[in-house]
Amino acid sequence: MVNNPYPGKFIVLAGVDGSGKDTQLRRLENALTFFPKVKVLRPFIKEPTDGPIGRRIRDILANHDKEFYLGQNLTDAEFQKFFIRDSIDHYQNVIIPTLKSGINVICGRGRESAIVYGGNTISEFKNIVDVHEEMFAEANVPLIWPDLIVIYDVTSETAMRRMDASKKEKDAFENELKVRRVTSNYRALAALYPNCQLVDAEPENEESEKTIFTDARQYIYPVLGIEPK
Repeated sequence: MVNNPYPGKFIVLAGVDGSGKDTQLRRLENALTFFPKVKVLRPFIKEPTDGPIGRRIRDILANHDKEFYLGQNLTDAEFQKFFIRDSIDHYQNVIIPTLKSGINVICGRGRESAIVYGGNTISEFKNIVDVHEEMFAEANVPLIWPDLIVIYDVTSETAMRRMDASKKEKDAFENELKVRRVTSNYRALAALYPNCQLVDAEPENEESEKTIFTDARQYIYPVLGIEPK
């Protein structure tokens, strides 16, 4: 991994499904319209992407793929490589050219999600990063670590309750055991890796969402060159 060498800033909003990350992403995108001098790639991007590999990842997770079945003829480690290939394409064609041009990039999830979903221990985290670095190097694409990763922190119980309430069909990563492990791993990531900030996303209702946004804004705005209120 390398620090971002480009003039544009790279920010990732992260968190387990049910953390409210997507709501906060939309709130941030709306808020930044009041700062026209701050150049930000719009619409905000996300990973997995909507490209061919990203769409296939979603099909595999939903058990809709006609060739691969997670846990049957596709291991977790092999599946991780789909995410990495999707990300390499994203870095090469969208993220790096945008950062080079001086435009800021804000992304919903990024490579940090591979670490927390794929590992359980510090050594496993390191192994996942090593695989990323190897595959990125083979593609001659730098693996840039974000200037800021905001992690919306909730308990696994809150995440599961919100997912149940949404009535959305759960994918292979959204079972209770995995959600409990991932919420814990995000906290470990924040302690172990640079530029990570935890934001308490437990509170609910419209007023609480504003408070969560205010808490995250204190980290996001300075990176973008905006003086926080």
